[in-house]
Order: sequence, then structure tokens, then C-alpha cells
Amino acid sequence: MRHVLILTLAALALAGCASTGQLAGLAARDPTPERPGTKITVRNPNTAKWMAVQMPGQPKGTPMWVCRPLACGSGRAAVAAESSPSPTRSPDRKALEKAANLLAVQTRAQDMMMDAASEGDERVAPLSSRVTDIRGYPAIIAESKRTNRGKASFVMRGELFVGLIKVRLVSSSGDRAEAKRNFDEFVAAMEILDVAPGEPTPAADPPPAAPGADRT
Repeated sequence: MRHVLILTLAALALAGCASTGQLAGLAARDPTPERPGTKITVRNPNTAKWMAVQMPGQPKGTPMWVCRPLACGSGRAAVAAESSPSPTRSPDRKALEKAANLLAVQTRAQDMMMDAASEGDERVAPLSSRVTDIRGYPAIIAESKRTNRGKASFVMRGELFVGLIKVRLVSSSGDRAEAKRNFDEFVAAMEILDVAPGEPTPAADPPPAAPGADRT
């Protein structure tokens, strides 16, 4: 387990995510037509597979989950989430594309610093960055590969602009395909209730029930 936690901290440091529990996005009450807004809850999609952890020295309120022993093929996987106010309800596509390109530039700059500080033992390389739609909302997806003394980990980072909330979701694994599967698993488990001004209250958009899922 110690190896998993060390890997998790190293891989997710790039995205600035760490901590425990479940994420409830900003709104304390459900939005209504009289009180428009956005409420998002990111839960553990499968408690038989994932366990919440709290890293020493990290603030509470930003969830992190690590894969239980033998529950993930790579043997070392983690997912973290955090929310913040979105700068706009309707992001411009071209502005998002510029932001996606900037993430790759930032990763290359970090690689130079890591390379110099570790004398080549630690490196990070951008693999892809793109703008897409997730759960019907615009999102930036960026993938990177981090190498630490010859051992590789893959990070998939999503910036999801869901109504009034920006959700950052980061998945790390020793296998790139597994990092994506875990990312998709948590995205599917997100509960979204979004009411724009002038719209009727929609039905909550819960994830499908799954064996072992945490619904508390």
C-alpha cells in the first residue's frame, strides 16, 4: 500500500489533487427554477474496488480513492476529484482549445524542472490533449506519462465544465488503458442536477446502480 500511495501522490501532484471522502459540488441545496444553480456529487462507484484515503498534510474536502489490493490489473491506480466555480456557464470552444494546448506546454515545462532536479530519474511527457463533451457538457481531457526511476504511470486529467461548476477529475494508473477506464467509471458515477435561469427543474441525473456502489 505504501508504494501505491507514493505513486499516487507523485502522479496526481501534476493536477493538484488529493484527499478523501466524496465530493459534493458547491450547492448546499438542490437548485430550482426560483434558485437556479448546479449541484454535483462524485461518489465512490464501487466500494468493493475503491477505498477513500487521506494523505498526510493534505486539506480535507477533495476526495481521493485508491484501488484495493488485487482489484486493478496494474496493481496501482488512484482517482482524485475537486470542484470550483466555473468561470462561465457556456465556455467558448476556441478558448477551451487554447487551454488544452496550454496544458501540454505546462507539462513540458514541468518535465524540464523535474529532469534537472532529479538528474534524469523523473520525467513527465504530454501524450494528448483535446476538447470534448462529457455527460453533455464541454470538457478538456489531457493525458500524460510520468516516469520515476524507470517505472511509468499514466495520468488522465479532465476539466469538466458542468453548469456553474468546474470539476477536475484525475485518474492515475500504471496502465494507460486502465487509467481511462477508471476515469470513465467515476464520470459515469457523477450525480448532476443543473438548472439554468429560466429552465424548469430537471430530474436528477443519477448514475446507474452498480454492485458495491456507495449510495450514502
